[in-house]
Amino acid sequence: MKSFKSIRYRQVHLDFHTSEHITGVGSNFDEEQFISCLQSAQVDTINVFAMCHHGWSYFDTKVGKPHPHLETNLLPRMLDACSKNDIEAPIYITVGFNELSAREHPDWVAIAPEGDDPYGPPKSAGPEAPRSTGFDGWHMLCLNTPYLQYLLDYTKEVMERFQPVGIFYDIVGEYPCVCSFCRDSLKEMGLDENNPDHRKQLAKKVYLNYLQKTSELIWSLNPETRLYHNCCTEKMGEKQYYPYYSHYDIESLPTGGWGYDYFTSMVRYIRKQDFQYLGMTGKFHKSWGEFGGFKNPAALKYECQQMLAFGARICIGDQLHPDGRMDEETYRIIGEAFDGIAAKEPWCKDTTSVAEIAILSANALMDAEDSRTSDMGAYMMLEEGHYLFDIIDDSVDFSVYRIIVLPDCIRVSDALQRKLEDYIAGGGNLIMSAESGLRSDRPEFALDLGVEFDGKSEWDVDYTLVTDQLTGSLVRSPFLNYESGYKVRVDRAEVLAQSYRPYFNRRYGHFCSHLHAPAKEEADYPAVIKHGNIIYLAQPLFRLYRKHGVQLYRDLFLACVKQFISAPTVKTDLPSAGKVNLTRQSNGTDYVLHLLYAVPILRGDTQVIEDVLTLKDISVQIKLDEKVKQVMLLPEMTMIPHRTDDDGYTSVSVNLTGHQMVLFET
Repeated sequence: MKSFKSIRYRQVHLDFHTSEHITGVGSNFDEEQFISCLQSAQVDTINVFAMCHHGWSYFDTKVGKPHPHLETNLLPRMLDACSKNDIEAPIYITVGFNELSAREHPDWVAIAPEGDDPYGPPKSAGPEAPRSTGFDGWHMLCLNTPYLQYLLDYTKEVMERFQPVGIFYDIVGEYPCVCSFCRDSLKEMGLDENNPDHRKQLAKKVYLNYLQKTSELIWSLNPETRLYHNCCTEKMGEKQYYPYYSHYDIESLPTGGWGYDYFTSMVRYIRKQDFQYLGMTGKFHKSWGEFGGFKNPAALKYECQQMLAFGARICIGDQLHPDGRMDEETYRIIGEAFDGIAAKEPWCKDTTSVAEIAILSANALMDAEDSRTSDMGAYMMLEEGHYLFDIIDDSVDFSVYRIIVLPDCIRVSDALQRKLEDYIAGGGNLIMSAESGLRSDRPEFALDLGVEFDGKSEWDVDYTLVTDQLTGSLVRSPFLNYESGYKVRVDRAEVLAQSYRPYFNRRYGHFCSHLHAPAKEEADYPAVIKHGNIIYLAQPLFRLYRKHGVQLYRDLFLACVKQFISAPTVKTDLPSAGKVNLTRQSNGTDYVLHLLYAVPILRGDTQVIEDVLTLKDISVQIKLDEKVKQVMLLPEMTMIPHRTDDDGYTSVSVNLTGHQMVLFET
């Protein structure tokens, strides 16, 4: 029976993708210097390499091939040094990228279908042609070839020789392929190699077979070995793959293309699953493979604090120099980032997140274009409004949430309709927009909204004018929607905002000014309606906010939220760039509120954090089911004054530099 040790908090992922054109590999590795760097940085776990993307191994393997210029048995020396110093060392094995195998077995290389983005370098690129950086250019290996058996044999050798605490497989996923093996498989399955859906069907089968074979092998040899498959194609909702993981690793280098909102959106989904999870950032200014690149220490520290605040273990990516000597400046910076983390860990273990709103993920339920964009728009609005919320799929218990948001494009199946009807009958509230709420098989609402659906508006853009029922900072003039809404005819619903039409759509034959025509008059459809426990927004507001960042869109949505939640669990005057997370401690009675604040700015093509300012006297009000007895700042255990009003809100004032934890004992 599988049983995994708890994952430690302060990890490093030590990349070592090393070309055969480099000599003296490992020549300057020194156990004392290696361990000194890790200990000075307070690292408790490090991923070390067996086989890299170039296909070379870093030990005297009998299955694979050692790097031709490896001057020491590097992996065993690293493992032995870590074992002697109580540092865990999972072992890394490349899967998808393997340049050596691609050269020696070209029939194992995945071939992208015509019209898809190619796998590997362009066919016209000669050996001296400039090579792209990052993900592009590596040969992708197909797991429907004998390459899978090679990986299994290699893994068996690693497992039996080293008995690692964990295996980290990299670059895996569902990759449609038309290599000779895949064409034969499609034919055997009675599928058409020219049909994209059929190719995707085979890709899923091949990936699932890989997951089953590798996990069965590893756990048959040691059921306590941690195992993670770093999937490049997975999205929310694909839970069929989770039985083959021991934990989940949210790779999210903010400066490497993920951005600063990827981790805190993904973690709101992953924390609802039944395993431990960690976040992975990098020490690089940008991304993987950047020798000599250093992230601002303030940014790296904030990224670590953010992971901790949302219940994740922390992993920082690095790349070892080919000569095997650790870069001491890198570990000075990592040490600064990890400083203070150990003291906070006791209040972050075995906690439960508290949420009163859920975003039903369009990305998890739908294959619609821009579904992830809609999810992210809803996420941004709620996070900037400092609400407590999760991102969920349709398998979870809806009843624990006061509001469920269906962003933009969630069509409703019969099963989801029944679940939503039960939720509403139990007192739950829905906010949905655009196509959300329509039946999956026809253009009519699956729930009673008090309106009839009339299809997409004929206008390119439209405008919204709110009524007095929606208060706050909303303007009392029609404001622009960069994409028009959907038309509904009101029967029994209450109109909270009205759509306005432009004079005309912008065409070469009739146009006005630089962008679009102004608002002319009321359109024949509302912008926002409310019927019982449901609010419907006609415009794809979440997608629009993600793409355009118009504060009025957020203000409109948050005004709708207040229609259902007038007294949220947490209220604060933290600026909109701040983040809030509330956790219930393992004793079931105490709570820790995490406050985060830093502002990423765009410099060149990269988001950076340089100045982490101290915010003074941030007001926090929290309403818990139990009476608050005392409030303390963590980890110092410093008591701070608090008061509880007649409405049950406990109020405190705190200062915040990056990350502050506040303990409420009840």
